[in-house]
Amino acid sequence: MMRLKTMTLADMHEFQREAVRIETEITIARSPEDVFDYVTTPALWHTWHPATLGVYDVEPRPLTTGETMREKIAVAWRRSEAVWTVLGRDRPGIWEIGTDTAAGSAHIVYRLSADGAGCRFHRTLDFRSKGWPWRALDASVTRWVLERQSARALRNLKAVMEQVIAAQPIEQL
Repeated sequence: MMRLKTMTLADMHEFQREAVRIETEITIARSPEDVFDYVTTPALWHTWHPATLGVYDVEPRPLTTGETMREKIAVAWRRSEAVWTVLGRDRPGIWEIGTDTAAGSAHIVYRLSADGAGCRFHRTLDFRSKGWPWRALDASVTRWVLERQSARALRNLKAVMEQVIAAQPIEQL
């Protein structure tokens, strides 16, 4: 398996200071366990997240802390590849991943909780590009694109979870 480049404490503090945050949230008429198992299976990301062109080097199941996967990503006019590492997992409440590539760094947290008969899914993306001109665009153009892409991803996830999978258990996907 591939590993995330280790960030120093100073690198982490710099990232936290300079990262742009995108938060999205949606309620899905499925149990938190069902949603958690679906969203933590990177092999299924292409079914709901418009940025995912493909995921490689990964088993088709929910990933646990320390496991990695490689993703081909499309964000507006940029194409890149990232190796994501699962940094934390507490089923069905939280899943955290991070990456540090030549193009930039990102940290994503999924938070899930019961909400009536369904699940409240909250996704936080912190990102920071590296190099000119991308870094200069993070707080404006890139944020604008990612806010829309992230909202679309959650709408897609809701549609997939409520319509397509409702007829079959997650294990059968």
